[in-house]
Amino acid sequence: MAAGTGVHDAEPARLLGAARLPRRSRPLAGAAVLVAEPVQVVTLTSDFGWGSPYVAAMKALLVRAGVQAPLIDIDHDLAAFNIRAAAFVLWAATRDFAGLPSVHLAVVDPGVGGHRRALALDCGDGRRYVGPDNGLLEFVLRHADRPVHGVELTVPVGAAPTFHGRDVFAPAAAALASGTPLDRLGAFCGQLVRLQMDEPHVLWVDRFGNIVTSLRALPTELEVAGHRVRQVHRTFADAAPGVPFLYLGSLGYVEVGLRDASAATQLGAVLGSVVAARG
Repeated sequence: MAAGTGVHDAEPARLLGAARLPRRSRPLAGAAVLVAEPVQVVTLTSDFGWGSPYVAAMKALLVRAGVQAPLIDIDHDLAAFNIRAAAFVLWAATRDFAGLPSVHLAVVDPGVGGHRRALALDCGDGRRYVGPDNGLLEFVLRHADRPVHGVELTVPVGAAPTFHGRDVFAPAAAALASGTPLDRLGAFCGQLVRLQMDEPHVLWVDRFGNIVTSLRALPTELEVAGHRVRQVHRTFADAAPGVPFLYLGSLGYVEVGLRDASAATQLGAVLGSVVAARG
């Protein structure tokens, strides 16, 4: 998020009354009635960086709005502006909250202040998400096992055009966490922005240097950054040191690992690197 001098000096609109979130006396015609449950946790994910005052500002708004649920930081050190990688991490980190009433506030928003919509989603399994309609929710949508309902949030008058995390998304997350039904936050929206992933590629590299690809079926051979990986193992204990190998990771995606070392460093793979399955 780019910020000029004094861009955050103005006091942001506050929830609930001050944020002027739309109120409806009854559900929209034809829309599902979504019953709010007491939220047990609120998570935050962004590319703002650890120790960022932007993260603190969002938390301050949540607390001031009366949110009682614990606030859990998932990651604030995501690759800046990389929506695709952030979308994968967001899904991977929040998928196990299914069945637990929770709100997940996510901000990786290089188009902040532009024409992209602001969204709140209900996955129907206890998880609700708030964030920009720029593909950040791609993997959440891709792995949803029931209909997902989304509404378009209204940008309050006076919201900082460079900081919707504080002035748009955090108020909506606070409203959901406080029991406000989804359909009270805005009009139900249609098709959401989806990411195109035609070529298999590297989705993410974890701190160990394991390479997570977009492939779901384990091939017999995989070309990664010009290197061919031919070893296939069930887990790291089965692999010899120094030899990259393929395995099906715990997230259900094909990964490339290297025992006691970084496969990404050895192979020169980075986020977005194209991979090719052989066999």
